[in-house]
Amino acid sequence: MSGGFLKIKKHKEPSEAKPKLDPWLIGIIDDEPSMHDVTKLALSRITIFDRPLKFVSAYSAHEGYELIERHPEMALVLLDVVMETDDAGLCLVKRIREELSNKFIQIILRTGQPGFAPEEQVMVDYEINAYKTKSELTRSKLFTALATGIRSYRQITALEKSRQGLRAIIEASSSLIQERSVYDFASGVLDQISALFELNTESIFCVSQRPHNGPSAISARQSDEYFVVAASEKYQPLFGKPISAIGQTGLSDAPIDIVKQVLQKKQHIFSEQYSCLYLSTPSQWEGVIIAERAEKLKQVDQELLQVFCMNVAIGLENAKFFNYLNKAAYYDEVTGLFSRAGFIDNARTFYRSHGDELCLYLLDVDYFHNIIESLGYDFGNKILKRIARHLMASYGEDVVLARLHSDVFALLLPHSNIKAQEVAMRSSIPFNIDDHAIRLGMTVGAAKLEEGESIDEFDPSLLLRHAEIALKVAKENRRGSGELFDSNYERNSRHRMSLLSDIRQAIDSKELYLVMQPKVNSADLSIMGYEALLRWEHELQGNIPPDAFIPAVEKSGLYYDVDLYVAQATCDLINQNKQLSHPISINLSANSLNHETFVEDLHNVFIRNQVPLNRVELEITENALIHSETAIRELDRLAAYGFTICLDDFGAGYSSLGYLLRLPLHTIKIDRAFVSHLEGNQKAQVVLEGIINMGQKLGKEMIVEGVETQAQLVLVREMGVEHIQGFYFFKPMKIEQILELQSQYKL
Repeated sequence: MSGGFLKIKKHKEPSEAKPKLDPWLIGIIDDEPSMHDVTKLALSRITIFDRPLKFVSAYSAHEGYELIERHPEMALVLLDVVMETDDAGLCLVKRIREELSNKFIQIILRTGQPGFAPEEQVMVDYEINAYKTKSELTRSKLFTALATGIRSYRQITALEKSRQGLRAIIEASSSLIQERSVYDFASGVLDQISALFELNTESIFCVSQRPHNGPSAISARQSDEYFVVAASEKYQPLFGKPISAIGQTGLSDAPIDIVKQVLQKKQHIFSEQYSCLYLSTPSQWEGVIIAERAEKLKQVDQELLQVFCMNVAIGLENAKFFNYLNKAAYYDEVTGLFSRAGFIDNARTFYRSHGDELCLYLLDVDYFHNIIESLGYDFGNKILKRIARHLMASYGEDVVLARLHSDVFALLLPHSNIKAQEVAMRSSIPFNIDDHAIRLGMTVGAAKLEEGESIDEFDPSLLLRHAEIALKVAKENRRGSGELFDSNYERNSRHRMSLLSDIRQAIDSKELYLVMQPKVNSADLSIMGYEALLRWEHELQGNIPPDAFIPAVEKSGLYYDVDLYVAQATCDLINQNKQLSHPISINLSANSLNHETFVEDLHNVFIRNQVPLNRVELEITENALIHSETAIRELDRLAAYGFTICLDDFGAGYSSLGYLLRLPLHTIKIDRAFVSHLEGNQKAQVVLEGIINMGQKLGKEMIVEGVETQAQLVLVREMGVEHIQGFYFFKPMKIEQILELQSQYKL
């Protein structure tokens, strides 16, 4: 089999002894104990990349957070989406990436509730490897997902270790270059090797020819034999002597043999006992560093040692290699632009020379991931290079350009004369690459320096964060647009997070309550039912409008909890106020219908509270059903239980007459938009009357909402609609007002 294929195999006893490798640490976070058992059974005695697996378990998102916090070395986690809450797994993903700043662990989301959260959206919004339903993860597919994740983890951690190693080498080399003698330099090299690679072993540094600046014991030597110019404690007797003298000191001859092999092959040798490093300098010195070690070096450490040796070999004589390492740490390999670290470092210098009028633009290539999926990473890299050249040509040399990550570029200009939207338009140009005509869109977020900010106060990282917030707002508003950072964005973000936390608390403390708006019979204007509407009386902020907290409920995934909360509150109203004589309509989120157990849970609320199903009506918004086949199927199940279903806001947006035939509807509520333009608008009257007639011929009860004037009332009554709702009759009321109203109407 080709070496490029992944090896996943059952464990078996090796034919010969091999060093044992640490296992991959795999986390299982799931509130179903059986999932832990099944997963461990399926993956038992499996090795991936010649390393076994070790499992650790947590049974809630809270436990999972603590588990990953204790084990930052965890390679991969199999994470359930729905645990304590419907979005517990998704929230944990964000906490892992943001609070723990763990960018290395690979995450496979598993759910037993297909369709609860759209796979495409989850893959875009969250840094995960895969999003799978539990039923589709067969043993072989689980192997594949796990192996792919571990491969990614291995590559990412190796890359990060290389980056850290390069940075450490730069710092170490900077220190070594300051040394003026071979003795000091060589001693420093041994110290740095021991510190950088945690060898803590005995070592020797020997070179060919006489070092010019060594101690007097060395300077008198004229031979071209290899002399020890630095040594650890064990080999101190060899200091200043030729390497051939090792045998005369009572030490083993093994170092002599391995030195001969290194010089003959002119390459490094890593044996069971020694790491032997070959050096060749511009001045034609040859050198060898021998380090004893107790265990085999990891591949990445061997590679870093080789890089370090290259720096050692030419460090004193050629500063270019140091500059190369510096470039590896501060420049993007693909485009040649600054990396994020390079951008931050150079932004300070740019500020000093250009003053406080700077403006930072972040450019995000729209839908770049689609290009990668279709045409591959090599083609994607060609696009990134072309964008870099275009930006350099468009904005000249007096800028700071960087590729921060993936498809996001940073452009720091000495002024803020160009609007973010203009930058987006300038950058959205056609390219022709490998006979592919590509027109890329750009979304831009911009940020300017705070007024009066001094050089000591200037923080490039903060400027980046502000631009990133603006970029996020621009992407949420419209791809291809541009936004300039406003402090309100940050406040709004914090407010949304605070509001979300308060909503959870409000559910627990029952700060949310119901008001009801009566619905009337068009013939005699008698009350024939109520619509329950959710309100929030915050203990500190007072009344919070529904349009301020309902969208937060939908985005946070709390819709399931809120819908069941409303159902329970409705049951409480009915049971505590027996004089309520008409059905109550409650609004449902279509997202709740995507929850696996919602239909049963909702039904159980009414059964548990002994509330007959004919006392309630379920309203669901038409727009919410358009893209959810699951929601439509669940409505059929609700109707089968005996619930009355009302299609709310009919005609608002994406009306589809086909849904009137497919859905188990009893009532159709026509959106208020048709009523608001009714007076003096013959076309609006024709459309509304047509909708009413069509619904009635289909056997549906029709209700018009949003009636606010006498003229509107007259018109809709003439059209023959059965029921009406609106401020002309009643505004939403608390239960006490409803009961008083009923007594006045003698209902």
